[in-house]
Parts: sequence; C-alpha cells; structure tokens
Amino acid sequence: MAGLTNGSSSRAYALTFEIDPPSSVRPGVAFTLPIVVAVRPVGAASNNPLVASISLQDGTGARSSTRLTGTLTSSVRSQTGNASSGYASFRPLRIASPGRYRLRVMLAVDTYSGTTTMEFVDSRVIEVHADAPASQGPTAVQISRLQRLVPENIDISAGDITRWQQI
Repeated sequence: MAGLTNGSSSRAYALTFEIDPPSSVRPGVAFTLPIVVAVRPVGAASNNPLVASISLQDGTGARSSTRLTGTLTSSVRSQTGNASSGYASFRPLRIASPGRYRLRVMLAVDTYSGTTTMEFVDSRVIEVHADAPASQGPTAVQISRLQRLVPENIDISAGDITRWQQI
C-alpha cells in the first residue's frame, strides 16, 4: 500500500495501492498481478461515478515517453457496480523499455460541466530490466487482499488467485 506522492491539497478522496506494482519486471512482459487502487471519500466527495486512469512516469515522477500498455482506464467499482468509492483495477500492464519508472493513478469525476481530475497517487519505483523475474508470485499479504477483493466486482476471481499462487 505504498503511495509516495498524493495530489491535491484539498483532498476529496484518498487513493492507496491495495496491490502494488512489482519492484522489478522484464521489458514488455505483463505484470503477473493486477494493480488495484482503493478509492475512499474524504469529507464531501462527489456522488458521481468515478474513473481512474494509470500512466507511466519516469523514476523521478516526470511524464515518461516509454510506452505503458494494458487496460489503462478503470471505473471505480464496488459490490454495487460503478461507484463513488471502491476499487480500480488495471491489467495486464506492460512497460516496453528498460529503466526506472513509477505508475501514476489519477482519479476523475465526470459531471455535466466536464471531467475534473480529483486526486492522484504515484507508486514506488519499478525497475525494468532483462534480468528481472519472468513473473512475480504473490505474497501472503497480497493473497489475503486479493481474496478480500473477489466480491468487489473488479474482475478478480478465486480461480485467478489460484492461478497466481501457482506461479
């Protein structure tokens, strides 16, 4: 649940990584686990459904020209469907080139007057290099969190968890 940088001084939402990105991956190889971010209102939050997007920053937090691929946009979902609090899930994510990167998750709300970015959170640094493990087996803490997320309507199943445990 590392988030090194949070955006906005007048926070309406708290964003935290439930499932962090791996610390190292191979270029072009999909992360084994989805990246999952919890979205919780802080004070007076919007009742409108929220959308989260994920992008790639360099190791210092500046926008990267390296390509991130996978599902880069996610509705914030909960057991009741699209929601103003819940979880956003991103997978299968791949970083194309070697280097040091961070993932930035930005939260936005759509209203009749347009889209407004509400918050963002940056991950820890991810090292992308050819000698990284081909896959990242889940830890016991990640398994526990993933099991808790199954009923949250974010396309994580018990079968997925079993498959990830066998890696």
